[in-house]
Amino acid sequence: MAPTKYLTYTPWQGQLNNTRMCFETALIFAWLSRRCLVMPAAYRREHEPEVQAGCFRPLDPTACFALEKSRDSVETVSRKEYERAIGSPGDLSDQVDLVLPPETSVFCYPYIPDPGSAEAARLRDFAVYRRRFLEFTPEMEACRTLNLKQGVFELFYAFFFFTQPDVEAQCKRLIKDHVRFRAPVTEAAGRIAQLLGDYQALHVRRNDFFRLYPQQDIPGNRLLGNVMMRMPTGARLFIASDEPDRSFFADLANYYDVRFIEDFRNSLSAESSAAFLACVEQMVCALAGKFMGTRLSTFSAYITRLRGYLGAHDQSVSFTDGSAGSEMDDEGSPPFSWNNWVRSGYPIWGREFREGWNV
Repeated sequence: MAPTKYLTYTPWQGQLNNTRMCFETALIFAWLSRRCLVMPAAYRREHEPEVQAGCFRPLDPTACFALEKSRDSVETVSRKEYERAIGSPGDLSDQVDLVLPPETSVFCYPYIPDPGSAEAARLRDFAVYRRRFLEFTPEMEACRTLNLKQGVFELFYAFFFFTQPDVEAQCKRLIKDHVRFRAPVTEAAGRIAQLLGDYQALHVRRNDFFRLYPQQDIPGNRLLGNVMMRMPTGARLFIASDEPDRSFFADLANYYDVRFIEDFRNSLSAESSAAFLACVEQMVCALAGKFMGTRLSTFSAYITRLRGYLGAHDQSVSFTDGSAGSEMDDEGSPPFSWNNWVRSGYPIWGREFREGWNV
């Protein structure tokens, strides 16, 4: 019997949604290459410290996502199980490393299209400004361990370019059906949505976010003006936010029936972790009639994809800073909905696109 081949990866050094994106990409790599996926030792459990020995440890996706079903499609093992199987953890003699800095590369499956072909033209549209095209090489296919040496921070469906539509659809279904919030998250969100009744939702990312994107430090009165352009005054408005000073939302409270996650403590277990509550907030926002998010927040972006998965009546993308969202997607009818977004100067990962949930 041939020895098992493995796919190892380095998790992205960020919070849960960034970690999920990195995991999704690794899962697709493992599925396409028919390899066993090795979960990184760098992950922490909820009860473990975020920083250990001076190193940040991302939260294990299994803390909030039910990934058991993914193992029906991709065999998964722990790092310890992997090291027992291959021998010395320092043995790199049969390993190929891939380094894929964000927004530089497109991975083509099953191969890079021939220059001058219709598929090559489609790849250029798909890639926009990315010019590094990769495919599985004989060396990659032969090695015992294929290692994603750097965290791959990409929207999986905008990173993998498929020339076989059926394979593309299978990959999208793999993520949609097998990377899902755990039942306690969806059940708690369902109870809160039922109590809210007819409501709209807002995600307002603040605090440490401003170190990277100071332009997102939007004052309350400007936030109100932007919300009023999208949502009728008097509506019930569920707000997910890391802003601890709820008085920041006083302007909104003058025009909307404002609610926060803490207003529904009776619908949550007493020991709910911060990560659990954040996932509940995402799901409550996904179940709302309309949603506005924070531009460049992966928390907001995933809510958009969840709304697509759920078949929300309103799947538009709009932002609290008032900048253009999904209305730019069809301007000039580009072949991929991220084309205009990227050409306007935004990173692909800064929001989600309909290609992600249209399966």
